[in-house]
Amino acid sequence: MTTKTWEVMNSLEEAFSEITAFGFMLEQLQEAVNANDSKQIVDITAALNAFYPVYTNNWDKKFKIAWNEVMNDK
Repeated sequence: MTTKTWEVMNSLEEAFSEITAFGFMLEQLQEAVNANDSKQIVDITAALNAFYPVYTNNWDKKFKIAWNEVMNDK
């Protein structure tokens, strides 16, 4: 595997790892729902909605770079 291929695949994996941070926020949201804490529900939902596109756009960008590197390497 070339160094460039490793770099783009590692970058893709790091981008995916960033998305998994949503697990924590979802757990917090579930706790707020269980506690019927309307303010926390609204705040966490707003945070999830604000950050989701940023994380997924980053992953999509890294995926496209990795795809082009790996497929053009053949």
